[in-house]
Amino acid sequence: MLKTPAIEDSYARPLAWASSWAARLLLAQQEPTSLSILYQALNALEPLSNFIVFEFSLDHQPELIECNYERDYMLAQMAQYQRGLYLLDPFWRTVVEGRSGLVRLEDIAPEDFSQSEYFQRHYQATGVVDELRYIVPLKPGRSVHVLVERETPMLVFEGNELRRFGDVEPLVRAFVEAHFLWRDRQRLQAARPGLAFDLRMQINAMQPGEITPRETEIIELMLKGHSAKSMARALDIEEGTVTNHKRNIYAKIGIHSQAQLFDRFLRTLTK
Repeated sequence: MLKTPAIEDSYARPLAWASSWAARLLLAQQEPTSLSILYQALNALEPLSNFIVFEFSLDHQPELIECNYERDYMLAQMAQYQRGLYLLDPFWRTVVEGRSGLVRLEDIAPEDFSQSEYFQRHYQATGVVDELRYIVPLKPGRSVHVLVERETPMLVFEGNELRRFGDVEPLVRAFVEAHFLWRDRQRLQAARPGLAFDLRMQINAMQPGEITPRETEIIELMLKGHSAKSMARALDIEEGTVTNHKRNIYAKIGIHSQAQLFDRFLRTLTK
């Protein structure tokens, strides 16, 4: 049996530590529990709060594959996310663009993302202070995201920690590719997740037949955490025009704040 390397070995004898974990992952890649070994390896590299693995696809809802919490609890917590809230996630853009590698939330989020309802309810309310994702494309339009997060009272990932997670990215990528090749063979007959939502169709469902295409664009950017300045830049219009659109949107939907807009959008996901 392979000896589990101690966490201090990753500093004192990094090559021996990496070799031990690589061997364990190689032996476990065709086992249902192998992602839990990946969690143990990353948690031994640097302490984590959360380890979550999602599979994303352009034509299906995200599928929760693994987590370090009780699965039914996590499914309940992520229900609205899987039904359509994922379309507001800054990381969704990495799926659309086919991006790969280790990505940090703060590096891809809109400039006012921390003020958005999505951030305050999805991150701040759960105490998440930092998130990294290993993004592993399996084929065009399909990728696996390995989330490593820290919650309070832990601190954000610092320079050396980020470098260490970056150093093992080739190992994580190779393992995930091999493991999901095996998973695909195992689940050929299994049911796939439900079809993906069209975000703009969901937005129009808030007030069917009354929201214009430009207002739909404004609402989408608002829900994703963009400021008025950021929206004006993205749509190549004046900031005052954005303000007028927001005023009209609020009047049509019968709301007075972005929090109420977010709540109305959430209700469309439960219908």
